[in-house]
Amino acid sequence: MHSDDAFLAQVLRALRLSHLEALIVGNAGAVLHGAPVTTMDLDLLIRETPRNRQKLVRFCEVLGAPLPRRFSDLSPAESIVSTAVPIDFLFDQVPPGLTFESLRSRRHWVPVGDESAAVASLEDIIASKQATGRPKDLAVLPLLRETLAVIQLRGASAVHEGEPGASSPEPKRAP
Repeated sequence: MHSDDAFLAQVLRALRLSHLEALIVGNAGAVLHGAPVTTMDLDLLIRETPRNRQKLVRFCEVLGAPLPRRFSDLSPAESIVSTAVPIDFLFDQVPPGLTFESLRSRRHWVPVGDESAAVASLEDIIASKQATGRPKDLAVLPLLRETLAVIQLRGASAVHEGEPGASSPEPKRAP
């Protein structure tokens, strides 16, 4: 297993054990769909609730990481930068107003080691990057759209929707 995969499996395990429901978004999500892009961080979308704040503390304990903190007044995102790959926590929605619930309804399950990752659909990742309008997001759009076209041409993707009867493993549940 590649070191990035091993780290992602550790993050997924910590999410499972802390019962923190999160969706992988951004370029990390695109990579899990098979897009040939790179990323320097892991973007996780979670719901902003008092209970999830408690679960986030537990997540950090399991992962052996400090609590996330805000690094900019320009963004409500919070980050953990002392892990192998920085983890950014986004709360409730991503541009253009895609809510956690809407993304969750279209998520895909991707196996990573012995864990399963809940990943935003590639269509939602594309819509979010388009909406931000940032040069770095606009630059990857052609690759993401090409990846989506290939997936659609094949009629199936390397990821599965996790529906009953699909070949994707069911996500593990914490004991």
